[in-house]
Amino acid sequence: MAKITEAFWRYEGPTLLVGIAIYTGWIALILNYTVLSWPVLVILGSILTAWHSSLIHESVHNLNTVPKWLKMALVLPPLSVWYPYTYYARAHTIHHRDNNLTDPEHDPESFYFTRSQWDRMSLPLKSIFMFNQTFVGRISVGPVIAIVQLIYDIARKVIHGDRKAIRGLMLHGASLVMLFWFLEQVAGMNWWMYVACVAYPGLALSLVRSFCEHGAATDPAHRTAIIESGIFFNLLFLYNNLHVVHHLDPKMKWYDIPRYYHAHRDELLEHNGGYFFASYREMIRQTLFTPAFLPVHPNT
Repeated sequence: MAKITEAFWRYEGPTLLVGIAIYTGWIALILNYTVLSWPVLVILGSILTAWHSSLIHESVHNLNTVPKWLKMALVLPPLSVWYPYTYYARAHTIHHRDNNLTDPEHDPESFYFTRSQWDRMSLPLKSIFMFNQTFVGRISVGPVIAIVQLIYDIARKVIHGDRKAIRGLMLHGASLVMLFWFLEQVAGMNWWMYVACVAYPGLALSLVRSFCEHGAATDPAHRTAIIESGIFFNLLFLYNNLHVVHHLDPKMKWYDIPRYYHAHRDELLEHNGGYFFASYREMIRQTLFTPAFLPVHPNT
């Protein structure tokens, strides 16, 4: 029994269980979607794909003790459709250069613009990006903006002959073909229905986590938020809502974050300058129709 327990933790058993739960739930949902109402499909589908996105994030930093084939089996199926795994892993690694956090010229996950970029925009485009800084905007038009920016960035890399981007795009394309084949031929679901009812709302739900997790500040330590929550969002985001802990130690397993957080809560709040929300309800109440921040980065 001791050996089994040791192996469970050595091979990141909680993460593997999350993977099993995601794929079991996803297969059951897709194979039985015809008996579900579309609101149920949207809700369950978005939860599972957002949870899968959290699993992918965890894999970028961890899952290094399991066989590589198993790690790839967990992360390569593009349940959320949009992001090639290798592209995301590469961009997210750059994002973790904390001295550049939120800098629109160096942080690929920044939601800010430089002053010169902003001044060149048309008024309608400025209005869209300002709306995107509200909670309602982030979950409605936010996915469209994220997808357009993703396509633009990948196209730019491909045009410039970035071989890693090209290989990653080809791998992602092949994975999408297999996903859509399964949907159409096995489950009998149109691929566009999956994109509209599962992948798009799943991306919107994922954007809830990243909405306020970083903000511009002079001190890099003050740029990363803490959002306390209950069991649902904690598990959905694999405790990345306690985001300052993750940036202090990106290699910390998701299931070790809450214990560390509660043991060092006061020090962490002091460290990040009190960038804190007591719950997602509080965050939503403050930002529902009010921009969380202005899109122009203050240091540009």
